[in-house]
Amino acid sequence: MYANIISGASVIIDGSNVALYGLKSKEKKKAVLQNILKVIEKLKDLKASDIITICDANISYLIDEKEKFNEMVANNKLIISPSGIKADVFILDYAREKNCLIVSNDKFREYRESDWVNKNIDKITLGFIFVGDDVLLEPVNGNKEKEKKINVKKAGWWHFFKNKQ
Repeated sequence: MYANIISGASVIIDGSNVALYGLKSKEKKKAVLQNILKVIEKLKDLKASDIITICDANISYLIDEKEKFNEMVANNKLIISPSGIKADVFILDYAREKNCLIVSNDKFREYRESDWVNKNIDKITLGFIFVGDDVLLEPVNGNKEKEKKINVKKAGWWHFFKNKQ
C-alpha cells in the first residue's frame, strides 16, 4: 500500500470500473454501489484531500442500490457522464488539469495516442482489489521503487506474501 502518495492528493475514482469489479463479461452485469463506497472510505482513511467519483451514463441502469445511488448523484457525491460520452474522457481530462490520481483497473489503451496519457497514465493510476471488506490499492506502474526479487522457492510463499504487504 502506498499511502504516502495518496495522503493530501486529489483522487478520481473510475466509478463504473470499480462498481463492475470482478464481473465476468458473460454474467448478467449488476454494478455494486458498495464497491464505490468502500474505495471512498479507504481513500478517506488514507487522507486523500479530494475524492471525486465519475461514472458512465449507463451505470444507473446497472447499479444495485438505485435509491442510494440516485441520492449520491443528487448530492453531487457522484458524477454521471453525459450519455454518449465515456466517463474515461472526463476522468483523464480532470486528472490532467488538476494533477489527480486515478483509481481504476482500466489501462486506458484507447487513449494512449495522446502524449500526455501515454507519458503519465501509469504514474497516476492506482489499481485495486477487494479482499474481504478491505480495499488494496497499488500504483499500476511508475510509482514503485525497484523491489528486490525474491526467490519464492527458497524463501517460501509466506515470505513472498509478507514482503508484498
